[in-house]
Amino acid sequence: MYQAVIVDDESFVLDGMRTAIDWSGFNFELCCCTTNPCDALTYLEHHSADLLITDISMPQMTGIELIEQVRKINPLISILVLSAYDNFEYVRSAMRHGAENYLLKPLDPDELRESISNIVGHIQERAELSGTYGSTMLTFRSLFIENWVKGILSEDEFITRAQMLGINLNLDNYTVIIFTVSASYPQGKEKMAGLFDYLLSLFVGSYISHFYFETPIRLVCIVSSPNQPHSIDSLLSQTDNARIILDFPFFISTGNTVDNYEEVSISYRNAAKYLFLQYSPMHRIISKDMDLSMVSVSIIERDYDTVPKDIYMEQLKSLFSTIPFSRRSAFVLGTLNWGVFQTSAEMQPEPEIIELLKNIVCDFSDESCVFQYLQTFICTCYEIVDRKHRDQSATYPCVDAVIAAVHEFSDKDISLKTLAARLNMHPSYLGNIFRQQTGYYFNDYVNEERLKYAADLVEHTDMKLKEIVDRAGFSSQTYFNRQFKRKYGAAPNAYRREMKLKNL
Repeated sequence: MYQAVIVDDESFVLDGMRTAIDWSGFNFELCCCTTNPCDALTYLEHHSADLLITDISMPQMTGIELIEQVRKINPLISILVLSAYDNFEYVRSAMRHGAENYLLKPLDPDELRESISNIVGHIQERAELSGTYGSTMLTFRSLFIENWVKGILSEDEFITRAQMLGINLNLDNYTVIIFTVSASYPQGKEKMAGLFDYLLSLFVGSYISHFYFETPIRLVCIVSSPNQPHSIDSLLSQTDNARIILDFPFFISTGNTVDNYEEVSISYRNAAKYLFLQYSPMHRIISKDMDLSMVSVSIIERDYDTVPKDIYMEQLKSLFSTIPFSRRSAFVLGTLNWGVFQTSAEMQPEPEIIELLKNIVCDFSDESCVFQYLQTFICTCYEIVDRKHRDQSATYPCVDAVIAAVHEFSDKDISLKTLAARLNMHPSYLGNIFRQQTGYYFNDYVNEERLKYAADLVEHTDMKLKEIVDRAGFSSQTYFNRQFKRKYGAAPNAYRREMKLKNL
């Protein structure tokens, strides 16, 4: 399990932190909780830890002073800062010393849960990147850029951090480009380092760019062209040369170009959804023309568990007949993307899916050929989902029990610890089994399912948003609104209006 140290001079804050979220659900153990930062420093001098959570203002030693000392002991420890003051200078100092996030008191459990979820991902990625490239390579992985492309930060937090880093937010074009290679490609990790160097030299003087490694074999870039806003096609042609120069068959997925920094997360989301095409013969995809209407998306993106295969195929066929020819590629690739998502929570396709992607049909003029391929693909996806359900139920019935408990939704205090006690199991063991079988950390799964349930209530009922937030188990409407927009691309009320128009 990961080890966390919490420091706050107020004991009631420590007590609240212990119970605010389900730590074991994120595979964390609270190994040291203290009101004295000197005691925390002594502990960290003799024990390894993955996360330090510290208050900023403490009488014995400030949080900034503690962070400075801890960084000398463990340079790669993740740091989360707590503060009762929304003060720019506090935030600036914390960020300069490597804090990954800061939270204001009183703490919002949903905000804390989201921060811990992100930190878990960062810990895993840093470990892999460090093992691949060495610790110096971590300096190129900007947490801010990741938070930017994933829309994690609030507006105030984002502006504050951008100012600290000197990032220009006044440009009129931003495009997210993702460079990746199949995990099965020999020397893929080493080759990505060479690609990174090549791109840096290519962009200098012509583009403003920001990079971070999402994984050792996936590089994410935000590109802006100050003088030629529409030169992304030219840029991609230049990057194609790198395949020959580096002898490296990487795949490029490009999001749509947006005209302000606030929509960069949309460009990233559109680029990320087509990463599965790296297993196809395609070398790159530009998603600027791939948008579908919200109505079409709602038909395509239906959970396989809720609709029989034959009915789903009939609905797709009916939709396909109404879509203009120019939008067929978006329809087909959107359907394939949803199938990959359904069969794998982490977007790593099953072997059967990879084989089908190798023979993808890209000629959309022959409707019968397209649908024969889609039918084979979707049937395979349904078989994989059914197989996983059978394996899960036969091998680990406890996972079914956890899923059933999560789907009660109204229980805001549900945790891996309470469920483990009910099933007479250790929380960490149950959490490991759950992740093996579902691909999710427990808390991430809870959040994902609550969002799906809330979206269903938004679409099919006239309940007020406040009631939906409570019914779905969220403790904060602000947090719910942000998460909902990130997942569905629209605020809850806008989503409701669009869905009602669909049914007219």
